[in-house]
Amino acid sequence: MLEGVFVFWVLIAWPAFRRVDAAQGLRSRLDRRLFALAWWCLVVAFVTGGAWLFILGSQMSGMPISAVLPAGVLGIVLTQTHFGEAWLIRLALALILAGCLAVQRFTRIQLPTVIGALAAAVFVASLAWAGHGAAAEEVPFDAIHLPADILHLLATGAWLGALLPLGLLLAEARREGSAGAVTAAQAATLRFSTLGLTCVGTLLVTGIVNTWFLAGTVPALIGTLYGQLLLVKVALFLAMIAVASRNRRQFIPRLTDIAGKTADRLLAVVHLRRNVLTEAGIGVFVLAIVGVIGILPPGLHTEPSWPLPFRLDFGEIAPRIQAVLWVVVFAFAVCIVVAMITAWLRRPRIVAVSVAGLIVVVVIGCVAAWPGIVRAYPTSYYASTQPYSAPSVARGAPLYVANCTPCHGADGRGDGPLAASLPTRPADLTESHLFAHKIGDIFWWVSNGSDNHVMPGFAGKLTSDQRWDLINFVFARTAGIIADQATSHVTTASAPPLPDFAFEQNGAQNTLSQTLKSGPVLIVLYAARAPRARLDRLAGSVPRLAGAGLHIIAVRLGSSPAKAPLVVDVSDDVRTMLDLFRTSSDGGETELMLDRNGSVRARWTASRNGGLADTATLLSDAVLVARIPVAAANHAGHAH
Repeated sequence: MLEGVFVFWVLIAWPAFRRVDAAQGLRSRLDRRLFALAWWCLVVAFVTGGAWLFILGSQMSGMPISAVLPAGVLGIVLTQTHFGEAWLIRLALALILAGCLAVQRFTRIQLPTVIGALAAAVFVASLAWAGHGAAAEEVPFDAIHLPADILHLLATGAWLGALLPLGLLLAEARREGSAGAVTAAQAATLRFSTLGLTCVGTLLVTGIVNTWFLAGTVPALIGTLYGQLLLVKVALFLAMIAVASRNRRQFIPRLTDIAGKTADRLLAVVHLRRNVLTEAGIGVFVLAIVGVIGILPPGLHTEPSWPLPFRLDFGEIAPRIQAVLWVVVFAFAVCIVVAMITAWLRRPRIVAVSVAGLIVVVVIGCVAAWPGIVRAYPTSYYASTQPYSAPSVARGAPLYVANCTPCHGADGRGDGPLAASLPTRPADLTESHLFAHKIGDIFWWVSNGSDNHVMPGFAGKLTSDQRWDLINFVFARTAGIIADQATSHVTTASAPPLPDFAFEQNGAQNTLSQTLKSGPVLIVLYAARAPRARLDRLAGSVPRLAGAGLHIIAVRLGSSPAKAPLVVDVSDDVRTMLDLFRTSSDGGETELMLDRNGSVRARWTASRNGGLADTATLLSDAVLVARIPVAAANHAGHAH
C-alpha cells in the first residue's frame, strides 16, 4: 500500500491534476486522505515488522517470545543473519519514508515524494530477500528467480497498492460532482489503466517464472497445500483481471466521452469506484493467500498427495503419439491466446472459432493420451525419504526376511512357503519390470496392500522409513540380478542402479555419488584374495583413465587384507550390499562400469570368455558412458 500511495501520487494524481486547474480543491482533499493512509500503512509496517523479528528470533532460538529480547537473541538475528540485514535495511527505508511524508506534508515540495516512491519500491522489493528466490544458488536458470520475485513484488505494489488511492479519488470526484472533478477522474483513470496493463503483464510473466521454480509440476500444483493455495491465488488474480477488463471495456469509455452529459459521466465514476473497491477487496484475499504460502515449503519440496485415481504415464504412449500430444499442447495454447485477444477486441466470430478449435484440440488430445492413462494412488508421486544406499539396504534385508519371505520367497521369486495356498501367485520381485513402476506406487502397495487384496498392507506394522528401507533392499537385490545378466558391451537402454555407499581411501572419506559427479566409475569387486596383477595394471593406467573421466574403486568382499592398489575401506553393510552384484561363478572378480547416474552399463568377470577389459576398452567405454545424460533431480519428498 505504501508503494501504491507514492506511485499514485507521482505517476497518476499529479499528472492528472496538472491538466485540470479547476480541481485543486479536490486535490487538497485527496492529499489529506492519502497522507492519512500512508501514515497508517507505515505504522502497520513498523508493528508487523517488529512482530516478524520477534517471532523469527523465537523460532531460531527455541525460546518464548518474551525471552527473546532479554537473552540478546535479537542482536544475533540482526547482525549474523541475512534476514537481520534485510530487516535493518527495511527499518532504514521505513524511517526515510516517514521523513519524506513529513517534509511533503508541511512543505508541499514534490522531490520528497519522488524519493519516497523510490524508497517504497526498495522497501517492497527487499521482501524478496526473505523468500526462496534469495536461496537460489544454481546458475544460470536459478539466477532468474530472484529478479522475477522482485519484479513480481514491485508490480503487485504498484497495481494493487494504488487501487485504494484510485477509489479515494473517484469518491472525492463523485462527492464534488463538478466537470473539473470528472475530468481529473478521467485523466487519473486512464493513466491507472495503462499502469495496470503494464503491471498485469509483469505479474503474468514473473508469476509463471516463480511457479516454475516453486511448484513446477502438476503433482506439486494439485497435490500439495502450497500448490492448491497457489491455484486459488491464480483464480482470484483472474477475477481481478475480469473486473479490470469490465472497467476498461464498459465504464472508462463512458467516463471519457467528452460529449456526454456530466451526470452520465458521474454515474460512470460511481460504477468505476465500486468495481475498483471490488478489485481491491479481491486483492486483499490474494495477499492473505500469499501470507500463508509464504510460510509453507514450496510444492516442489513437499510430498504431493495425488488426489486423482488416475495419472498420465508417457512411458505407455508410443513416441509418435507423444509427438502428436506436444503438437496438441501447442495448439491448445494458441487457441487460448487467440480467444483471449479476440474477446478483448470484441471479435465474437473469431472467439467462436477459437473455442471450437479448443474443443477439437481437447478431443484429439484425450484420444492420443488415452493409452497413457493408468491407475494412480495418493503416494504415486512420493520419493523415498531413505536414500538408496548401503545402510538402507542393510536395514531392509531383515525386514524382508521377517515380512515378505513367506509369500515372495527368500530369493523374491514368488515361491515362498505360503505361495501355493494363495489365490493369486505372489509377484516375482526379481524381474526387470519392477523398475518400471513408480516408487510411490510400490510404497502404496507395501503400505496398504495390493489391488487384488492378496498382499496385506504393512502400514500398521512398519514405520514409513522401514517401508522405504524394505523397498530399497528389494530394488538392490533385483538390480544385482539384472546386473548379472549385463554383457561387456555398453548399453544405453534402461540399466539397474547400484546403491550409494561410503568408503575411505588414503585417509579421506568419500561416497560413490560424490565420485560420480565428476565422471563414470569402474567398480572392482573381488571375494577372496586381491587380484594383485590386475589391480597393478589398473593402477598403472589411472592417468590415462582419469583423462577420460573414469574413476576406479576396488572393494574386497571377503576377509583378506586390503593392502593393494586402488582398494578402499568399506563397512560390512557395504560389503553385504555389493555382494548382491556378483556371483560365486565369476572367477573371483567382477567389474562394473557405472554411468553418472550410478547405473550398471557394462559388466566383466574373470570367468567370462574374453575376461576383463583392457585399458583401451575401458577408455572407449568410459567415453561412451560419459555421454549418457544425468537424470534430473527428483524434488518430491524433500521437505524442510
